[in-house]
Amino acid sequence: MSELDLLLLLLLAHVLGDFYLQPLSWVKDRLQWHWKSPKLQLHVSVHMGLSLAVILTWQWSYGWSHDSLMAVALALMIGLSHYLIDVAKSYSSNGLMAFLLDQLAHLVVLLLLWSAYTANWFWWPPAMPEHTAVLLIAYLLVLTPTSVLIGQLLRSWRPELLSLPMQGLLSGGHYIGMLERGLILTFVLLDQFGAIGFMLAAKSVFRFGDLSRAQDMKLTEYVLLGTLLSVSISLGIGLIVRWLLSGMA
Repeated sequence: MSELDLLLLLLLAHVLGDFYLQPLSWVKDRLQWHWKSPKLQLHVSVHMGLSLAVILTWQWSYGWSHDSLMAVALALMIGLSHYLIDVAKSYSSNGLMAFLLDQLAHLVVLLLLWSAYTANWFWWPPAMPEHTAVLLIAYLLVLTPTSVLIGQLLRSWRPELLSLPMQGLLSGGHYIGMLERGLILTFVLLDQFGAIGFMLAAKSVFRFGDLSRAQDMKLTEYVLLGTLLSVSISLGIGLIVRWLLSGMA
């Protein structure tokens, strides 16, 4: 493992802790109780545990040549920074800008703490990391984090749809979108761009046929916007990963 692998693994731990191991009830509790939220303390504990596991694993790969107390100190600092950032976010409108600034703050803190821990302040050009870490982060990003981002981007139009009758499976669109993005990322990595076109064409036959029969332009445009955002983000992540992997070849 290289020093960059440690950073990628810390980012992987962050994505897992923030988007996959944080129930919606914890988020609501934080928004209600702010710095006093017990669920926020649980959330921070999850991040510290994941970060400590990552750092100790990285140290083990180097034969424990690093100070384990420093690993604990780094995990504590990651947890404290996460607590402060999330408390600040809890007092915001919880919109798109708050979401982006929150994630940017976490990224900057991780980058600075990683640099201080490894004494590596030369971030560019980066050393080539392991393929596995890059692929794991890419697939995790196109699933739940992208769903959250798309939800924030379309948030202002959602009230207009509340008057429409509910149709389809509960959360069906959410899971269809995640499966769609996972497939798009896979097709991009396999250089099968034609398969992406075939999949989107098949989806349009079923999805937009139903929407045209529904005769509601707002819902049609909302779904079309969500689909285009989903495809664009997935393609963007896929192309970035292809570029990174080509540099490792």
